[in-house]
Amino acid sequence: MEMKNTGIFIHITGFINIKYFPDKNVTIQAMRKIFILISILLFSKAIWAQPLPVKLKHTIIIDTDCAIDDMRAISLLLNRPEITVKAILLSDGSLSPSEGAGKVNSLLKEFNVGNIPIACGDLLKGVNPPWREFNRQINWGKGSDKQVVALNAVDCLRENLKNANEKVVLVCLGPLTNVARLITKDASVVSKIERIIWYNDSVNPLQGYNYECDKENANLVIKSRIRIDVISNLNKDNSFFDSSIYAVCEKSKTRLATILRNVFSQPLVNEKLLQNHFKLCDDLVVLYLTNPELFDINIITDKLNVRYNTDYNVQGVREAITDMINGTYFSERNIVFNRFPIQHELFNYDIRPIIDSAIARYGYDEWKANVMTDEFHGHLGVFSIVGAKMGIKARELFGVGADMLDVTTYAGTKPPYSCLNDGIQVSTGATLGMGTIHLATHRKTQPMAIFTYKDRSVRISLKKEYLEQVDADIKEGIMKFGLMDDGYWKLIRHNALKYWVEWDRNKIFDIEEVSHKN
Repeated sequence: MEMKNTGIFIHITGFINIKYFPDKNVTIQAMRKIFILISILLFSKAIWAQPLPVKLKHTIIIDTDCAIDDMRAISLLLNRPEITVKAILLSDGSLSPSEGAGKVNSLLKEFNVGNIPIACGDLLKGVNPPWREFNRQINWGKGSDKQVVALNAVDCLRENLKNANEKVVLVCLGPLTNVARLITKDASVVSKIERIIWYNDSVNPLQGYNYECDKENANLVIKSRIRIDVISNLNKDNSFFDSSIYAVCEKSKTRLATILRNVFSQPLVNEKLLQNHFKLCDDLVVLYLTNPELFDINIITDKLNVRYNTDYNVQGVREAITDMINGTYFSERNIVFNRFPIQHELFNYDIRPIIDSAIARYGYDEWKANVMTDEFHGHLGVFSIVGAKMGIKARELFGVGADMLDVTTYAGTKPPYSCLNDGIQVSTGATLGMGTIHLATHRKTQPMAIFTYKDRSVRISLKKEYLEQVDADIKEGIMKFGLMDDGYWKLIRHNALKYWVEWDRNKIFDIEEVSHKN
């Protein structure tokens, strides 16, 4: 622990002794909050060291009671290529589970998805909300919404978690009945749940339809150790699925726009749309998953597993939904840009001819990594571009976003091989500042690195024939111009652009699994 944190700890403990202990009047609740504060300070070095990496891809299981806002939320989720839906569970609520299964089945047909299992939960005694008849009359798709479901929701949830290769996010749009009954039936699979994202009107105090439908089971889940993020509309102005968003659906020709337009053009639904009836509710759960930066989150101090939004950026949410409908939403997580620039006029003249072909061949992520590497590196260099391609390849092998890999590089600290390190840092987010890139102690330097995620490590190195080509090009430049001549650097730039376009990251590297970093 750093000295400044120790100092804060001493100050706090001294404050506690002086203010409270002499009176012997410290309540249990106050002591609990003090203990939490001290614990946070004790571990502040770990907490403040770096931000948590943003996860680009999500594996989820949806639990829905099939209100019309559930339909919008499920549509947004099914439309996102970076989100894998493993199953859709039906809870009793706005519709009964069997009725909801039919709606979901017809929606899956609209998205041409036939491999997502649908499973029904149990009926809840006394649940029959006044808006159930309205939701019964809405067609979620053109096909039949009659669906016979043999799967049981709790069994389906248990099997999916048991067989999952990674932790799963539970997106809960209705009561928490199925999750609670899973906990009761088989708590051993709970560790496979990354977190629950639940829509409910309020968490502090606990109230709202999704809670009141099944208070007992909601309380059971909340008291568990599973992280649960509760998202609410908060009755904010302009937080509606309204005529202006519907107008976007009317103009756009995307599949998502067509599906939403077909639902909201139904006379019964359109009438309520014109009355500004439809709040953004379950839609917010999706936007919290894809764009958490739009939400202000707080933690309940006596329930540390429970988080809830205290505010959110309504305009940002509406713009993101609009982009999703229009097909212009980008799932990449930039720090400043919404999307990285590709307009030709923004780039130098010798870069412009390669923009379209480089993006078409190798994708947007590699384009972004190479551009940022070149700016960071200070010039266009071959090994820096190789490093960028290597880092993108590593992320693909592990299926992770930036800031999630630990890297040991063998490129040393002297150019030209050391230039590889800059490309790796930019493309993976493993940087000196984050403490996640390390120099190997081996004396021999080479364009190679070992990438590690959790308990798996992969060694990636530039193939011999490509390395020999680069070495020959560098020697040729030195022989012709010398290192200090601008002709040398022009040749290097020319070659770098050539390799940027011609070298395919799926072909230029030797890749092998290693048991540990060495």
